[in-house]
This record gives sequence, C-alpha cells and structure tokens, in this order.
Amino acid sequence: MVLARFILRGPSQAALVMTTCAMLAILLMPFSWFSAAALILLVLHQDKEVAIRATAIASLAIVVMSWVIFGSPLLAAGYLLFLWLPAGLIAYVLKQSVSLILSLQLLTVIGLLVITALYLFFPEMGEAWRQAFEQVLKPAIEQSTTQIDQAQLDNLLTMFARSISGLLAIVLVFNVLIGLFIARWWQAGLFNPGGFSREFKELRLGKVFAAVTVFTMIANALIVNDWILGSMLLMVSMTLLQGIAIMHGVVAKKQLSGHWLFGFYVLLILIPQVMIFLTIMGLLDAWVDIRKQVSPKIKLM
Repeated sequence: MVLARFILRGPSQAALVMTTCAMLAILLMPFSWFSAAALILLVLHQDKEVAIRATAIASLAIVVMSWVIFGSPLLAAGYLLFLWLPAGLIAYVLKQSVSLILSLQLLTVIGLLVITALYLFFPEMGEAWRQAFEQVLKPAIEQSTTQIDQAQLDNLLTMFARSISGLLAIVLVFNVLIGLFIARWWQAGLFNPGGFSREFKELRLGKVFAAVTVFTMIANALIVNDWILGSMLLMVSMTLLQGIAIMHGVVAKKQLSGHWLFGFYVLLILIPQVMIFLTIMGLLDAWVDIRKQVSPKIKLM
C-alpha cells in the first residue's frame, strides 16, 4: 500500500506514477493497469480538479517523452483517449453511485461504443491485421517441418480479422477494469479492509446484461456480421468475469482453503473449456443467484 499512499499525496505524485507506468507499459502492458489505477484512486479520494490536474501533468510529460523518443506526440493522445479518460469516467461514476456493478455496466457500454466506432470508421482494419499476420507467419510456416492445412490457417486468420474490433475493445475494457480493481483493492486496504473482496464476491451484472449477452450470442449464430461478433465477444468476456466472481463467492461461503482458488485458476489456464462453464454460470446467476443456493459451511460445536 506504499504506492497507494504516495499517489494520494497529491496530483504531482499521482502524475509521476501515471507517467512512469504508462511508459513502462510500452515494454510490458500490465504496467498500464497501474497507470489507470493511480488515476482511479485519485478520483475516488480527491476532488475532480485534483484528478484533472494530475492527468494534465501526466499527459504533458508523455507528450514530451514520446516526442523525444518516437518523434510524435500520438502516444499521449492514445493514453488520454483509451486509458485515462475512460478510467476517470468510470471512477467518477463509482464515486457518485457507490456501485461497482453500475461502473462495470458503463464500462461495457464504452467497449460497445469502441466496437461501433471501429466498425464504422475503420472497416478495413481487420483485413490489414490479417495481411500483417500472414506476412509474419508465412516464413515460420515455410520453415516448419510439420504440415499445416492452408484451409484451416485461412479460416483462423479470417475469424481473427472479423474479431479484431471486439478483441481491441476487450483489451481496452479490461485494462481499465483491472486498473479499477487494483484501485479498489488499494482503497479497501487503506480505509476498509476486506471491502473490495466482499464487493467482488457479490458481483452480479443483472438480468438485462445477461439478456443482452444471450441476444448477441443468438444473433451471432444467425447473422454473419463483424459488429455482432465483436459485441458478443465483449459481452461474453464480462459474463465470464461474473462466473469467476461466483467461484470466489462459493469458496468464501463454504470457507474453503485458498488452494481451491489456486486449483481453479490453474484449470482456467490449462483447460479453456472451463471458460464456457463459467460463462454459463454467469448467465444463469442472473436468474438463479447461484451463491444463495449454496449452503454455508456448518460449524460443529
């Protein structure tokens, strides 16, 4: 929590963390989570003017550094538009509403707007990514000793090209989302121990959210459209997050060892089909409330 206390000392300190983590994120993307978290924590605990000042200082610093290193200030514009602006907006909504659920719903809407903008204004982006990947993969395929089915490779690249707007939106949304979770964890650690843990274990995105997710899944099965596919991928990824929250809630209610969660995450990484199970759980939870159906551990006298 040393970093969190340093951030809350003022806009200059917060801007220093935002800028440093943003530059380090060029080499390792997870640093962008901490850049967003610094701004979110500042919004949650200071006046909005302080957060705006910190963002302005960080933006100016990024402009200077990106101009010196890359010869262009576009990096600063990218961080401002796609990380700090949505992070600040989500943090402000959370501060006013005191609702993590509403904040995540709004973040999903932002992701859908990004998909719509990419679909409308950059319709050839997917094909450009496809060609770039083909150029990268072609030498590796030619040097490979194993036989690769060209038809399967073409299908894979086509699906990737169609999904690119949704995948980019997911990256944007989860960058802000993880930053939000880190900031809430810091906040709870400083002022309300255990608060974020309870909040995450009780996470439910609601029946409307689940219904929209199911609608996009059905629409994607019936209609070949890149916007529908991207929207479905984003909605399903957020529903998967709810499934993960359910697992945390069940483990806590049963008072099981932390080893259960460790094993769960190992399975999640090694067996992708677990994601399908969690997504289904997330959808069902909107109507069934799975955590309420689980009986707590009975303590014997």
